[in-house]
Amino acid sequence: MAREDVLYTKEDGIATLTINRPESRNAVTWEMHSLISEALEDTKRDDAVRTLILTGTDPAFCAGTDVKGGMAPSVEQRLAGLARDTGERRLSWSFVNIAKPTIAAVNGAAVGMGAEFSIQCDIRIASERARFGWIFPQRGLVPDTGAGTYLLPRIVGLSNACELVFSGEIIDAQEALRIGLVSRVVPHDELLPAVRELALKFCKGAPLSLRWSKQLIYRGLERDLETHAAFTSQLQGMAFQTEDHQEGVKSFLEKREPIFKGR
Repeated sequence: MAREDVLYTKEDGIATLTINRPESRNAVTWEMHSLISEALEDTKRDDAVRTLILTGTDPAFCAGTDVKGGMAPSVEQRLAGLARDTGERRLSWSFVNIAKPTIAAVNGAAVGMGAEFSIQCDIRIASERARFGWIFPQRGLVPDTGAGTYLLPRIVGLSNACELVFSGEIIDAQEALRIGLVSRVVPHDELLPAVRELALKFCKGAPLSLRWSKQLIYRGLERDLETHAAFTSQLQGMAFQTEDHQEGVKSFLEKREPIFKGR
C-alpha cells in the first residue's frame, strides 16, 4: 500500500487528513488504519495544529472498508484487532479523542465506516453530492466503531438513528440536513473553502478553552447534571488561571484581536 493512500497536510493551524483512494471510492484497507492513526496522533501532539479537517478525494468521502480483491482482513485479524489497543480498535474513537475541533468535509458517499468517521467529527458540512448510509445489517454486522449506536442517536434522535441503522438506507445531503446529521449543505465546489473558513474561525479561539469545552460537551453526554456542573467548575477554575484568559480580557479592553499561546 502506498503512503499516498492517506494524505496529511498542515497549514495555518489546520491539519487536513484526506483519504486518497478514489479508484475504490476511498474504501479503507486494513493497512490504512495505522496511517490514519499516525496522522491523528500527530494532530494531538502538535500544538501548532488547532483544528482538523477530514475529507476524501473525489468522488467519495469514504465508502467504508475495502472488502474486494483480498484487501479485507480475515475474521482472525478482526478479532485480534478488537481485542487489543491497536489497529481497528485504536482507530475506533480517535477522532472523538482529539482534544481539538474536528470537521468532516463530506464531499460524496460516506457509507459504512465512512459514515462512522463522519459522525466522530464534531461538525459535518456536506457537499450537495454527499450521501450517508449505515449498511451494516446488510453485511451481517453492527456499526463497527460504535459511533452509529452511541453518537448517531444523540445527533439525530433515537427514531431517526434506528431507521438509518435498521434499514441501511442511503440518504442524500438534504435529508441529512433535515434530520440534523449535517450543519449545512453547500455547492460541491465551495465545500473545502467553506470548511476551511470555519476551521480558521476555530483557530482563533484559546486552545485550552477549546480543549476543555470539547471535553465538557462529550462527557456531558453520559454524566448526570450534578457531576457535570462540578467538572465544569473545575475546568473553569483552571481556565481563570491561564495566560490566555488574561490575554482574552486584555485584548477585549484594548479593542484588538487576542494572541493566544495555549497556556
